[in-house]
Amino acid sequence: MVSLSLSPEQFTVQPSSSTANGTYIIIMGIVLAGVILLALWLILNSRFKDRSTFGRRLVGWGVGINSKYGLALLGITLMVGGSLFYSAVYTNTATSVVTIGSGYINVESKFTFIGALLSINSNKIVASDEIAVAFVGQIGSGDFKLSKQYGTNFDEVNVGVFTLGNDARAYVATTNSTSLMIELKNGEYLIVGNQNTQTLANSFSQNVHQLTPQQ
Repeated sequence: MVSLSLSPEQFTVQPSSSTANGTYIIIMGIVLAGVILLALWLILNSRFKDRSTFGRRLVGWGVGINSKYGLALLGITLMVGGSLFYSAVYTNTATSVVTIGSGYINVESKFTFIGALLSINSNKIVASDEIAVAFVGQIGSGDFKLSKQYGTNFDEVNVGVFTLGNDARAYVATTNSTSLMIELKNGEYLIVGNQNTQTLANSFSQNVHQLTPQQ
């Protein structure tokens, strides 16, 4: 039976600010390009009003840049596309807290979609007697290639339930390709990692289960 009375250590797993800022800049660039194109169409509207609805050079749904509404539609498409991309990626975040105590590891994840309009909480606790082997390794290829069942995966951010390359089911909360791999006796995996995975792994080795050195 796992005791929760001893002072546990907690580690936060969340995207770095540089990743979030880079994504935001790209999205805002797309939206800004759309705004500029739409503004140009409004300024030059009189020059386009006598042109045909469809142009020779095709953009999108057969509407050319030189057509009557082509520049406006392209601008609107970039604005809407950028906004949807923002909703689908930038506002969909997952923050996890990994708690390591005497004889157990617990992972609590909170998924936030479209800003704060929708959030889902997930919890996975594993006791030391459930663990077959644990080690620090690399995700992303071979037996540890990740295929998302549900959750979020963007850049090196992988949080949720995944199928591994060896067809095993894995509960994942990591922002680092170098992660702590915990194989359970039932064949499932718990994979966790952050910007300092080795510190997390050292705490796990001291409190929960010794690590197996990898060649």
